[in-house]
Amino acid sequence: MSNLQVSTTYILTHMGLIFFLYPSDVIDSTNEAQWLPVLTGFVFHLLIIFVYLKGLRYFQGENIVNILIKKNKVVAWAVLLPVLLYLSWIMILAVRAFSEVLSIAFLSNTPLWILISLLLLVPGFMILHGRIGGLLRLSVMFSSLFVIPIVFVLATSFQNVDWHYLFPLWPGPRALHFLTHPSFFKSLFAYTGGFLLLGFLPSYTAYKPKAIFWGSLVILPSYLIAVYVPVLTLGEESARQLQFPYLFIVDTISINWLMFDRINVFLLLSLVAFCMFFIAVTMFQILEIIRLGIKDISPNFLVPIIIIYSLIICLFIPDWKTVDLLFQWNTPLRIYVACVTPVLVLAIGWLHARKLKRELKNT
Repeated sequence: MSNLQVSTTYILTHMGLIFFLYPSDVIDSTNEAQWLPVLTGFVFHLLIIFVYLKGLRYFQGENIVNILIKKNKVVAWAVLLPVLLYLSWIMILAVRAFSEVLSIAFLSNTPLWILISLLLLVPGFMILHGRIGGLLRLSVMFSSLFVIPIVFVLATSFQNVDWHYLFPLWPGPRALHFLTHPSFFKSLFAYTGGFLLLGFLPSYTAYKPKAIFWGSLVILPSYLIAVYVPVLTLGEESARQLQFPYLFIVDTISINWLMFDRINVFLLLSLVAFCMFFIAVTMFQILEIIRLGIKDISPNFLVPIIIIYSLIICLFIPDWKTVDLLFQWNTPLRIYVACVTPVLVLAIGWLHARKLKRELKNT
């Protein structure tokens, strides 16, 4: 059961990130064969998971904070401070970005501060009353509730596609030009937003790495669909002009036999749940770093502080252009955390294993 809970948790933390900024970032990064940046990002995603899990396996039952603190406090904080900054940054941006999406989509008369408050208070409530065990169980419930609506929306979003826009399948001479485009590196947020959680779970539940890799394969079609449905429906040039291309396509779908006028209600309600879940999981990681690495403060005191602090910063972000700019500024920190953290955990684990072998030989 723990493997199922961890894999569904991993899937849900990524599903809330795929359908908003990711399609426009990938489409901006290349003029053809969009599958190439999608699969490149996915391979990078698998690689960092493999290295990260390989390092964690050397320390059975210990989370990443305890592993680093016990080995070397200087090295630990060289890793944990950027991680803490990164997690705080993406949580605030996720709250601010999704509140903007909700306001644009169907709550235009609702003040933005109310939407921001709800996106912080509900995850805070999840953490205080369920902790990580409650979140793991909640992931299974969410997946059972929302998998049918999500699959239904993904399937019906192909309603108006023109398959001629799929070509050329094979990229031209400048196939790897997207690797120099800032939008491609910004799109990696959809791959790296949830992998750090795997390092915080060993203290609470045991899971097999195989469950994570299967979970990653499950969400691969969502990455491709989120990018290709706008391209196949509107063409690459028209899709590039849209802020949220996939949401726009879903909003144009018409199904006569459906009692709802707008099918995007299914998608957005599901994504609201997934986004709140992602915020709750990110908040849990911030709590763990502060409580295990700095001072063991009660969550009943710490969670309200995090909520108030995040709310204030969100209110100081004036508009969507600033949100997009902050996502772009976050790219170097994102790449640093995604590359350095797994490699360092693996290196520490390897040295730890060698030390244990020497001690066994000496005895």
